[in-house]
Amino acid sequence: MFLPSGLSVDVNISAEFLMSLKTGYADCGVFSVPHNGLLLAVSGGADSMALLHGTAQLWPDNTSGLVVAHVDHNLRGDQSRADAAFVETTVEELGLQFVLLSGDTVQEQQKSGGSTEEVARRIRYQMLQSSAHSADIEYVVCGHQSDDQAETILHNIIRGTGLRGLTGMCIRRQLNHRVQLIRPMLDITRSSIEEFLDDLDLKWRFDESNSSTRYTRNKIRNHLIPTLAREYNPQLTDSLLRLASHATEAENLSVQVANRCLDDVVLELQPGVCRLQRNKLALWPESVVRMALRLVWDQQMWPQQGMTRLHWNDLAQSVCQPDGRPSNCPGVEVSMTPKIVRIFRCEL
Repeated sequence: MFLPSGLSVDVNISAEFLMSLKTGYADCGVFSVPHNGLLLAVSGGADSMALLHGTAQLWPDNTSGLVVAHVDHNLRGDQSRADAAFVETTVEELGLQFVLLSGDTVQEQQKSGGSTEEVARRIRYQMLQSSAHSADIEYVVCGHQSDDQAETILHNIIRGTGLRGLTGMCIRRQLNHRVQLIRPMLDITRSSIEEFLDDLDLKWRFDESNSSTRYTRNKIRNHLIPTLAREYNPQLTDSLLRLASHATEAENLSVQVANRCLDDVVLELQPGVCRLQRNKLALWPESVVRMALRLVWDQQMWPQQGMTRLHWNDLAQSVCQPDGRPSNCPGVEVSMTPKIVRIFRCEL
């Protein structure tokens, strides 16, 4: 196991973390550094630094394939630049490749609207996806962990969510046809991560904006979850993760049934266009049709941010009812005949 020179380590804690990380990678379908490498998204915080050092220790003979990307959202002035410099220095000391990605979150927010959190997240994934695509790297690796997962589930509940939102963050998902996002640390707790870093005397950066009450996620993390755990359920995080597990099982079953529906009704599924047999769709329960349509969006990688439950319901109802009319959905055009439903992506 590779360690920085001069460092002592609690072998049990270190080995336990690395085993958990290795298991997480295996769950994502990654058993070694792929021939075209891995793109690690590293902010400089505890989670991403544990991901960086842990991954480098897992495969010390393949570190040439590790590329580290740091996204500077240009939101915190000198602190943002200091974070980038810290990550770059650490990456150079490990002998890895470093990529600095910079986005103007404020300007993008003024153009497109939305919260700072949402815009920053969108920019981050767009740049990571583009960087990986350009380097012909299949996997973007993020350091989300189990406490992040619990926060995401609770956040989704507060906003009002369906079954899919209760599943939380998925361990892997497609960013585009060539790039996947994977999260090998979703089963690792924040406390285990900090113990690993402390035992190796590894540094990380603290983002002061994480303490700001301006952001909903911070309120959930710093106030709501501690209050609920203290006054209602000390095992709140475990309970939320169990809920996600049950929801995932139910979601997977729904997906299996919806895939059978698609096998029965798909006439054409090409980039940008989908044709379905409407008369056969009408034989399936509306809930199955709704899930099947969501799978079409997933497979086509059409954006879903603007698709509310009302959109999904209206679309499913319109294709299942003989007198249904084309539904108005963001970014697509829907046309129907008594036998055919055609969905065309209009913003390619």
